[in-house]
Formats: sequence, structure tokens, C-alpha cells
Amino acid sequence: MGRPVVIVKKICAVLQLSLQFLYLMLKSGFATLLLIIKLQFGLKKSLQDSYTSLTIPNVNENGLVVLACLISLTPGTSLLAIDSEDNRLLLHILDTEKSDEAIREIRQKFEPYIMTLFAKQAVRGKNVGV
Repeated sequence: MGRPVVIVKKICAVLQLSLQFLYLMLKSGFATLLLIIKLQFGLKKSLQDSYTSLTIPNVNENGLVVLACLISLTPGTSLLAIDSEDNRLLLHILDTEKSDEAIREIRQKFEPYIMTLFAKQAVRGKNVGV
């Protein structure tokens, strides 16, 4: 695969990741607003938040940081820690009922493009970032 093809793939990945981020930011923003309204008017008794970890294999440190920023900028989720040795992110999710959905959406909407942009490649038996 030639260098121009790789560059085009990465440009497409950046555009798709940007669109997915905007979509999830709007969707999560409205969901968080609805949750606050329900709490305010007594339609929901209490809020159950949760902590979870998300492992993203074969991504370099830059990819973890970009993913962490995207997650933190999405309403309802926050990043607590990055473990670059294990490629793991520790997340706080505002609504436990939506925890599985949040992880699934991160994996479906962000992870493929992060992998395209920041996948580790094996070089002489060592993993290094692209």
C-alpha cells in the first residue's frame, strides 16, 4: 500500500471521527439534559453513577490521549485516569443505566478511527507508535 493511500485513509478517519464525535456530543448532551430535568421534577428519584475501565489494545499513547479528550468532552462521561502501559482508561459515567451503552458507543463510534490513526506497529520485535 502506497503512502498516498495511507494518507487518504487517515484523512477519511479524521473526518469520520469528527462527525462521530459531533453526533455523540449532541446525543449525550440531550440525554444529560433530559436526565437533569427528570431529577429536577422528581421523575427520577436519584442518580446512580458508575466507574468503569475501557481497554483499547494496540493503540499508542497519542491515541489514548485523543480518545480520552473525546470521551471527556462528551457530556455524561469523564476520564479519571490513563494507564498507558495497559492501554486502559478509567471512566466515570454519570448514569449507570446508560453505562453499557456508553462503552458500546465509544467502541463503535470512536475506536475504529482511533485504531486507523494511532495503531501501534511492530518494528523489529518492538511496538512503536505510528
